[in-house]
Amino acid sequence: MKTRFLIVGLGSMGKRRIRNLFANNEKDIVGYNPTPERRKEAEEKYGIKTVDDYKKVSPNDFDALIISSPPDTHGDYIRYAISRKKHFFVEHPTSEDGYKEIFENKDSGIVMAPSCTFRFYRPIKMIKKILGEGKIGKILAFQYNMGQYLPDWHPWEDYREVYFSKKETGACREMLPFELIWLNWIIGSNPSDVSGIIGKVSDLDMDADDIILASLKYENGILGNVLVDVISRKPARTLRVLGTEGVLDWERFDHQIKVYDTDSKSTSVIPVPKGNPEKGYVNEEEMYNDEIKAFLDAVHGRAEYPFSFEENTKNLRTLFALEKAFKTGQYQKL
Repeated sequence: MKTRFLIVGLGSMGKRRIRNLFANNEKDIVGYNPTPERRKEAEEKYGIKTVDDYKKVSPNDFDALIISSPPDTHGDYIRYAISRKKHFFVEHPTSEDGYKEIFENKDSGIVMAPSCTFRFYRPIKMIKKILGEGKIGKILAFQYNMGQYLPDWHPWEDYREVYFSKKETGACREMLPFELIWLNWIIGSNPSDVSGIIGKVSDLDMDADDIILASLKYENGILGNVLVDVISRKPARTLRVLGTEGVLDWERFDHQIKVYDTDSKSTSVIPVPKGNPEKGYVNEEEMYNDEIKAFLDAVHGRAEYPFSFEENTKNLRTLFALEKAFKTGQYQKL
């Protein structure tokens, strides 16, 4: 059974979601964006119909909404979908706007799916399996850095005009809880305490902060340090996990996972197959395709969607607690 889609937002993520639907053999798509240039691009590149007002699309003419607009607009579209009893998938947020309505309608029968892209990323699934098998013993601590120079995120447009350069929807505010989605998953726990530093250290022309350093204590006793930045001129996603019996190291752009074993004093190098990024993008398309497949499976009753707004709320509140900790100079409990 095919599903009819309305995609809100035809920027970088909206266009990606069109490709993801195509990859899952879903072609019945209408796109909305307020700017004529982006509507024209989507029409010419993907052959979809677009509208200049999403309310012009009758609720009888679509089954599911994909919300790929800037984070500060998500709430209105969430409420729109819920009020019309439409399934929806929404990109990662920077606030809880719309969550009240989500929780009030959790038994409505509609699928409400928050993005959790990196849980579908092959190396992260491999790391989850390695840690779950106890290859480095009991996990004690980890450190992680995600960094990429902000103007390189969307080199085809002026970064100063994009939502991720604004204070409330800044890239670092967006990416810390985004990274926690998968970090908490592989660790098998949620933070209980947080402190850290948030700031702007570069000369990037924007209001947003460009670096976050978070110190986390988890409910299961694991300690973690997370550095998120938009100043690194060399892109990086670098993870080190310390265990009682070894160490796991991963740098995504090396396409390998290294596992040090204490007993043998040797390091196993596990190759990670390369994915296929769209031209001009860093991230591979496969994980996004799989994420939308999971949404489709939930819509059609084939499987439950593997991530919830309850979980996402915890990640957002970790961000909010970190912001309070930085302002007060005191550790915050969650």
